[in-house]
Amino acid sequence: MADQQPIDDALLGKFLAGETDPAESARVRQWLVSQKENPTEPSHEDFAKFERIWEAAGQPTKASANRPKPVVNRTPAVDTDAAWRTVQQKMRTASTGPYEQKESASRSLSNRHSGQQPDWYQTIYRIAAVLVLVTSFGWLVYQFLFMGQDHPAQKLVTLVTNNQKLRKTLPDGTTILLNRHSVLTYPTAFAEDRRDVTLTGEAFFDVTPDAKHPFRIQARRSVVQVLGTSFSVQAYTANVSVAVRTGKVRLSAGRKAVLLTKNQQATFEAKADTIRRMPQMSPNVFAYQTEQLVFNKEPLRDVIQAINQYYNADVRLANEKIGNCRLTTRFDKTPLETVLAVMSESLDLRVRHEGRQVILEGNGCQ
Repeated sequence: MADQQPIDDALLGKFLAGETDPAESARVRQWLVSQKENPTEPSHEDFAKFERIWEAAGQPTKASANRPKPVVNRTPAVDTDAAWRTVQQKMRTASTGPYEQKESASRSLSNRHSGQQPDWYQTIYRIAAVLVLVTSFGWLVYQFLFMGQDHPAQKLVTLVTNNQKLRKTLPDGTTILLNRHSVLTYPTAFAEDRRDVTLTGEAFFDVTPDAKHPFRIQARRSVVQVLGTSFSVQAYTANVSVAVRTGKVRLSAGRKAVLLTKNQQATFEAKADTIRRMPQMSPNVFAYQTEQLVFNKEPLRDVIQAINQYYNADVRLANEKIGNCRLTTRFDKTPLETVLAVMSESLDLRVRHEGRQVILEGNGCQ
């Protein structure tokens, strides 16, 4: 079957650099297979083409993208247990939906050996450059045609989540839970001396211990390094937060660094260019992983912030006085509608829906 489009120098150069998209890669693969049927030694024209590709590849390129409660002040106490019983009588809890995932891979291909030194001579440096390119190209052809697989150390996998979370086991056995609206990139085979991944968004890591191969997470301008531990990294914005459940974690940004141990939390604040330790770890920092929300005399304004983050919701308070009311309760794998019903029953609030937005109304607390 004939090629729909010719294989030109620019396309071969992109392919050798690992920058082709899936459609372009497919065209090059088809061309490579066609060469297998009629193998020949490189001609003078082939060497001239490889030379032009080499010279083009030597130009610097730019990176494509920045990869991209109830205790109420106006009453002595609030009976949350009674509120729960009332809610359970009024409604049935709904089950949560299955996780969805989207995986994409960016690849660079390896192929078979081909090529000889040309009969003509130019300058020694030009000939050396051409030979290096031809040798590399021939090895790529050999790997593609005879090995039948990509070079694992150069192959990257990108996990992308939208409105659902995603669980994944990495090549070294490390398990991750990627939170909503997050991106994680990692190689199919880690390097010999380290394990590097890149994160945008939020993820919980349970890292397989390996003292000889540190596990490093590039999160925007920060680097998180561990040997084997469990922790959470949040990097939705330029500010990067790390909370440790077990083991030790090193958070660094430039020349600044802190060492965190169990139940410690710190945030790199990009604008101030500093790392700040939290006086105590937030009780709900692992909520997306444990599926539990715990509140102990927490102001309702802070409760709403945690709920919006956990449920990816848009709940708002009708007035500031409502935010002064305090909540003491626990939600364990509880649907959002049930959470809202418990809060409204406990604090005598009204729930109003305006599209996706939910507004809590009431007299509030002093």
